[in-house]
Amino acid sequence: MQSAPHSLGLWAPLGLALLSACTSPPGRSHPPAPDAELSAFLSPGTSPGLTAHGDIDGDGDQDAVIVLDGGEGDAARQPRTLLLLRRDADGRLQRAIESPRAISCRRCGGMIGDPLQDIRIEPGVLTLRFEGGSRELWSSEFQFTPAPGRDAWRLTGVTHHSFDRGEGGKGTERTLSAEEIGEVSLASFDASQFPADAMP
Repeated sequence: MQSAPHSLGLWAPLGLALLSACTSPPGRSHPPAPDAELSAFLSPGTSPGLTAHGDIDGDGDQDAVIVLDGGEGDAARQPRTLLLLRRDADGRLQRAIESPRAISCRRCGGMIGDPLQDIRIEPGVLTLRFEGGSRELWSSEFQFTPAPGRDAWRLTGVTHHSFDRGEGGKGTERTLSAEEIGEVSLASFDASQFPADAMP
């Protein structure tokens, strides 16, 4: 699987133009914003993190994905929950999938900080993008597509990139095969099980 061209987000100041051909277009996700419709899905003690809106099921309306942030302290070192919300026949958002370990912790990006850089919603595809590192920089994209069964989605694409700023060069790209991915549902997905720093 090849990723589409994308800006480097927080990596751009580091001059890593060589990775720009391997990343995805920005602007599909946005930071927290007051949204009464989404606030109904917040758990106690959480706040809205990165959110994205788009027609994920191809029916012409705007669905949503929201990350639940737990705050600072110990919570910033814990994985975060991702909610996939789809609109029903009456146009109301309904909880379709809850994935409690899908989003890496806010302190898991090394020098970059929060590793979650982008969420993209397209008809039939949900993409999560993470970036992190210090001298050795990495990025990971995870793509999910519908699986048989109501509101069932599974991981079907994983692409890792790495780049050593000290050594330069073109960096490394690795795409996981279906056999390496296995059967992983969005509901059970744990980003820590697919670390980019495990690349050879």
